[in-house]
Amino acid sequence: MATRKATPKPTRQDDRKRDRLALTPSPELRAALEELAQALGQPPATIAVQLLIEVIPQMQGLAKIARAAKAGNKAAAKRALVHMIGDAMGEIMAKQQPELFKK
Repeated sequence: MATRKATPKPTRQDDRKRDRLALTPSPELRAALEELAQALGQPPATIAVQLLIEVIPQMQGLAKIARAAKAGNKAAAKRALVHMIGDAMGEIMAKQQPELFKK
């Protein structure tokens, strides 16, 4: 029976190999990031990345809406927007009234 090699755990050096994206925050955004970073004990860049990761589905939805609108397909853009808003409302309701969403 062949033994499997364990996948090496990513290191900080591996993190540095990821693509970089330069962002220039407004003074208000920088202050908010620094305030949250201090409260959580993490660097502002880490907080920014975590927040962006959380909104990936919304960014993908907005891209879909923008492509449909740009192509002149208003019906598809509206369907995508309604779907995105519906998903967001469902998440809000699930957090505000979790007893309604228990299985």
